[in-house]
Amino acid sequence: MLRYFLEFWSKKPRKRAWIALPIGYLLFLQLLTGIPKPDIIREADGPAFLERFAEELFGYPYWAQDLSHLPLFAMLAWLWSWYLGGPKPGAKWAVAAAWISFTYAVLNEMGQYFVPKRFPSAGDLIMNLLGVLLGLMAHSKLVGATNQKKHSK
Repeated sequence: MLRYFLEFWSKKPRKRAWIALPIGYLLFLQLLTGIPKPDIIREADGPAFLERFAEELFGYPYWAQDLSHLPLFAMLAWLWSWYLGGPKPGAKWAVAAAWISFTYAVLNEMGQYFVPKRFPSAGDLIMNLLGVLLGLMAHSKLVGATNQKKHSK
């Protein structure tokens, strides 16, 4: 069972419709990182559910919020690597996945300049970029290990 799971996430999907997964995750990240602080939502007379969600989101200590960028952006890089992935590590697909992920990590952080009472943070940007790097490396290792097992049989 684990073998099939790992094999699925290491190979490029056969259908183009799977692009919905990395794009959907991009939208999820944008929603998560673009939410203003609860008082801004309250002042704008925004929806109560969004205010409650923002309270939960910003209720964590800053170090935990900063640390959360690492796995969130690792998953982003993994999904793009998986969708664009090819049979060989280090091919053009890896460059494309890296470019998309690193660019989004930077633009996402810079976009916070336009959200009231939010600001771009060098610490968040570093965690975004480290997360992307971790996701790219993890996917590359899995592809390499999967290919090595195929060739050793």
